[in-house]
Amino acid sequence: MSKDETQQLKGIAIMMMLWLHLFGTSREILDHCQTFIYLWNGDPLIYAMRKLGRMCIVFYTFLGGYGLYKVYVNSIISAAGRQVASTHGPRRALRLLKHYWIVLALFLIVAIPLFPKTYPGGWMALILNITSIDCTYNDALWFLFPYMMLTLASTPIMRCIHNTGGWRLAALAAVIFGVRLMTYTTDLGHHGWVVNLVATPLLNTLSLLFMFVVGAIFAKYDWMTSMSTFIRRRLHTATSHKSAGSIVAFILLVALAFLRVCVGASTLFDPPFLVIMIALYLSIDRPQWVNRSLSYLGHHSTNLWFTHRYVMVLAGVLVALPRFPILIFASLIIVCLVISYIIDGIQSALQAPLLHHPHKR
Repeated sequence: MSKDETQQLKGIAIMMMLWLHLFGTSREILDHCQTFIYLWNGDPLIYAMRKLGRMCIVFYTFLGGYGLYKVYVNSIISAAGRQVASTHGPRRALRLLKHYWIVLALFLIVAIPLFPKTYPGGWMALILNITSIDCTYNDALWFLFPYMMLTLASTPIMRCIHNTGGWRLAALAAVIFGVRLMTYTTDLGHHGWVVNLVATPLLNTLSLLFMFVVGAIFAKYDWMTSMSTFIRRRLHTATSHKSAGSIVAFILLVALAFLRVCVGASTLFDPPFLVIMIALYLSIDRPQWVNRSLSYLGHHSTNLWFTHRYVMVLAGVLVALPRFPILIFASLIIVCLVISYIIDGIQSALQAPLLHHPHKR
């Protein structure tokens, strides 16, 4: 995958997330909008698509592992083979946290006057949200802290994957998948809040580790390129026409997405679906406007992730005014994009004094 293709995939992942939180978790918005297509169990299709939307977590984690392994390998090359390879994990985690603080500050400035009885909700709630350990203001950010923990630990993780191969790497992946199963079946409901406060972020971090490692392994062996090339060649050979092969790949992608909607709700089904869907996407000859649009959303994906739940809390009724699902979805994206430019402007303004410091004599 090229850097631009990774950006496009981030654009797809953020759309999955926004769709999930609009129609898969917000009952008020779901009940407010017009629904036209229903499944055999009576669920509206837009609600059933929450299973597809929940794949955004494994999507982001897979891309994170993939990208950080590439960064690690490039640092080895740039260091002329010396053992100084790094993913710059602490710097990346701090940059993400600073970004989060800007968005949190903007939200509190607006929310405290409007809902003084709810926000900030006491010093403990404020501290937990500032540290991102427990994002009670924005439950869509529950995996921010675990993802930052993986980013902090990314250099030793990537070094281990880079220096391990064959059956040892397969055994390591199997053990990590076993840990994923353990976290999936662990229930912390009967423990005190202090235990939960420590154990929940730890379990969430361990639950993300598997797809993080899978992404790195795919990057190491370039499996995604091999899969997409194989699919493209087979489809082009079967159809004897390049564009026809892309159409068949697109149909298969849509069919696979619908199949994911129809199978069980367990997130353990997500990894194989995700890997095949990415390979199908990469095998399609996409129009440039599609690539540019998805890359644009991918560029703003962090801001959209950080802000969309806040927008739903503060202005969910306004976002839902169009009543039609696609228009509601588009309204949320547009509002979040406008806020994204404001956030980027604030970030640039805060960085400007650091970039123009006086030279020492």
